Amino acid sequence: MPIDWNEVVNRYGDGAEISAIPGVSQVKISGADEERIYVAHKLWKDSLSRQNLERAVTLLEQNKMTKNSGDFVAQYRVYVADERPTMAATVLKDLGYLE
Repeated sequence: MPIDWNEVVNRYGDGAEISAIPGVSQVKISGADEERIYVAHKLWKDSLSRQNLERAVTLLEQNKMTKNSGDFVAQYRVYVADERPTMAATVLKDLGYLE
């Protein structure tokens, strides 16, 4: 099932704090729009692209990537993009795509 981006915007559009995967400090989502999810950490701010997150979900649905959030990070970096893979894993876990 592809990402329901309307749900993403509704869930994160005004910001949110989400539970981090092990080894990651608290994650703050500062917002979301039609193309990106904006994330913030104590030391930096960045964003995750819709295109890359949707690509990852497609690979998950095809069983070409693991649903284990710890192992997913390395696979995301190789098969999708080197775009904040730990944050991508954290968001996808919060959305229910990873364990």
